[in-house]
This record gives sequence, structure tokens and C-alpha cells, in this order.
Amino acid sequence: MKFDYEVLIIGGGPAGLSAALSLGRMSRTALVCDDSRPRNAPSSHLNNFPTRDGIHPAEWRRLAKKDLEKYQTIRFFEGSVLSVEKAVSGFSAELSSGIRVRFKKVILAYGVEDTFLPVPGFRELWGKSIFHCPYCHGFEIRGSRLGFISNSEMTFHMLPLINALASDLILFTNGKAEFGEEEKSILIKNNVALIEEKISGFIFEGEQLKAVSLENSEPKERQAVFFQPTLPFSLKSRIGESLGCEKNQFGFYKVNERGATNVDGVFACGDNVSPAHSVLLAAASGTMAGIGAVSALLGEEFNGN
Repeated sequence: MKFDYEVLIIGGGPAGLSAALSLGRMSRTALVCDDSRPRNAPSSHLNNFPTRDGIHPAEWRRLAKKDLEKYQTIRFFEGSVLSVEKAVSGFSAELSSGIRVRFKKVILAYGVEDTFLPVPGFRELWGKSIFHCPYCHGFEIRGSRLGFISNSEMTFHMLPLINALASDLILFTNGKAEFGEEEKSILIKNNVALIEEKISGFIFEGEQLKAVSLENSEPKERQAVFFQPTLPFSLKSRIGESLGCEKNQFGFYKVNERGATNVDGVFACGDNVSPAHSVLLAAASGTMAGIGAVSALLGEEFNGN
């Protein structure tokens, strides 16, 4: 079977670009497909990344792509991968341009799809005054009057981080709390207010949150809010599932230390394999998936497969 590329990388964010860099460093051919839907597009900065702390996400991607220019084995396609099918040898994929490409390995780097609260103001403030990660955005709003929207088993894992940043904190469960009296006593002990009422919207000016509106009581003044996504996470594509890749209870692909899924020749990396979501961790995950793909390719060549 003739292959167009050795590896198809689906997703051109930190994970996909880092995977491409690993492949380029070993002169392996790869096609990076990106449909221009970066998760951090609403944000004006990314943080907690040494040498690039505070950089605009689009600028980070530009610099990462510039780094890849010297690797002539790496190519880009601006569009979507519609489907991937496992062949007798390798894989074939249909692109949104209508062409079909053949390759030996695939790296799933397309990340997750954020689910927004269906209330006025949430989408407008996402990445600006409503955030998902205290490490990514907490420093800039430290000492503020904060809110935390969460009502799941993960609530009390993230709560200490947000409480440490806040001058005062309200936990909004957006309905009846799904935890018991023991957890409520912890909130009281740490001066965290609990509101179990439904959220009806957000009051804001420009990109700045002013207050959280509630269904049956007065709005609560807040300067920023953190949002705990509903589990399991939704991924940006179902290509991995169509190939038979297993997922865990949180909606992430199960992978080994080099990003290999349970499907031979398929690797995954970035936000779709771990709940720890940041540009730095996604990039590290992508590097390892790229290394995994390189090792598989070279192993097959070395052993004459």
C-alpha cells in the first residue's frame, strides 16, 4: 500500500503541534489537520508556560508553526478530517477538501468541546471573566470576589485552589447540592458561601463580570467565576470512537505513557486524555505521542515489517 504520509495529526493546537515537532525532529512525514477551532480562542493570554507566560494564544500557535517551518517533512491542511478508516495496512482518511489520504499512524490531538451554561452572558464572558483553570487565569484575578460553579464529585478537588485566590468565595451549585452535610460543614469552616439556586444569567459590562443572576433572589456581586465542566467531557470529534479507542469514565481516551490507545497505530494526546488542561501539559502530552509514533514507525522499519 502506498502512503501519502507516515502520520496524520488531527488537531493543530499545542498537542498536535508538539507531536509534529517530535516527528519533524526525526524526519518523519506528517500532515497536521486543523479546522481553526482552538479551545482558548476567547482568551487574550495563556499562562504557566515558561518563556511564554502571558502570551496571546494565537501568537503562541504562530510561533509554534514557525518552529516547524524548517522541518520539510511536516505539512499542514486547513480543514477538517471527516472520517478515518483502518485499512489492511495503515489507515485512510477523508478530508473536508474531498481528497482521501493514506498513512501509517494517526494522532488524535483535537481536544475537548466546552459545554456552556445556556444562560445569557456565559458565552460572552467565557475566557474573559468566566474561567476553567485557576493556574491559567487565577493570578490575574487574585484577591477578587469570586464564584465557583460546580456540583460534581470534582467540586472539592478544585475548591481549595479557588478559595486561596478569593477575597471571598461563593459556591454556586446551580440547583440542589449533590453533596452531604459533611461537605457543607467544610464550606462553613472555610467561610465559603453556598447557593443552591439556579443561575439565570450574568450581568456584565464589556468583558467584565458584575454579578451572577439567580432565578428567585437578588444577583450576587462577583468579579470573576470559575466553572467546573459537567462530566464526562465531550470531545471535538468522534473519530477515535469510530476507530474503537476506549475512553474512561471522564470521557478521555485511555493511553499509555507514550500516548498509545488500545487501537494499534492510534495515539491520542492533549486535553482529550487528561483532566489537567493547560497549554504546557497539552504540549508535553503531544511530545510524548509524537515520540510514541516515531518509535512505532522505526521499530517496524528496523524489524522489516
